[in-house]
Amino acid sequence: MENAMENKIKNIACVGCLSKDKSFFGKKSGFSLYKCLNCGMISLYDLPKSSSEVYDAEYFSGGGGGFGYVNYDEDKEPMREGFKKYLKMIEKLLNGKGKLFDVGAATGFFMALAKDAGFTVSGVELSAFAAGKARERGLDVSTGTLNGVNEPAGSYDVLTLLDVIEHMPEPEKDIEVSAQMLRKGGLIVINTPDSGSSYAKAMGMKWHLIVPPEHIHYFNENGIRMLLERNSFETLLVTRIGKKFTLEYVFNMLFKWLKIQAFQTIATKIKGTKLGTLSFPINFRDNMFVIARKK
Repeated sequence: MENAMENKIKNIACVGCLSKDKSFFGKKSGFSLYKCLNCGMISLYDLPKSSSEVYDAEYFSGGGGGFGYVNYDEDKEPMREGFKKYLKMIEKLLNGKGKLFDVGAATGFFMALAKDAGFTVSGVELSAFAAGKARERGLDVSTGTLNGVNEPAGSYDVLTLLDVIEHMPEPEKDIEVSAQMLRKGGLIVINTPDSGSSYAKAMGMKWHLIVPPEHIHYFNENGIRMLLERNSFETLLVTRIGKKFTLEYVFNMLFKWLKIQAFQTIATKIKGTKLGTLSFPINFRDNMFVIARKK
């Protein structure tokens, strides 16, 4: 069985450069990761049967299994100003506002900000729990995947995939759909972990963003550029924008990452306190913020 899986993996093309040359990178949580010998991207190929099972209520309010969020909306609150910065960059490159479709909308935190900024918004979310929360906010969010969205070609000015492409089993298909949904000159906006960053390379398998089966594909700058450019996109910008995190979130994630009980004890003690909600910026420069234009 193991040899059959190895042979199957050898015949799978890298989602970045399409090369089939790869080597074993490491194993975590029972999942094996492989590194492309051509472009350096890292991927999980022995996928779970259903990705949707990962994103249940606990994922958005508890972070079970070593990943997820303590409380999604509370954890995203410190990122409000960062998201507003994203929107200003989008508006500048778009020369205005327009129709924005958010892929992996979760509970609608970013969508609500985009709506307040003057964009016409809609989106899709895999998790039935999170999509329901978004609809409770009055947002137009369907439950499902991008492949299941039925929209006329060229319907949107912007598609945002913020912290989502690394979750997608087949990102090539999703980028193809994104290109179809966008008008000519429309923008695709992506934020994703950068496995080519100095920090990620130094940490290796201890990199905190290696969390299978939540994260499936670990892009680098070359990989994301190649994926976009062969799907009718011109890459305009690749940069690194830091995020803010609450102290409670940091200690919870440290516990889940390092399994040191003291971190969980601290997180529990500061939960719901002013200290726990204090936020501060963290930027290991291991996340890429990418904007590309449809040709």
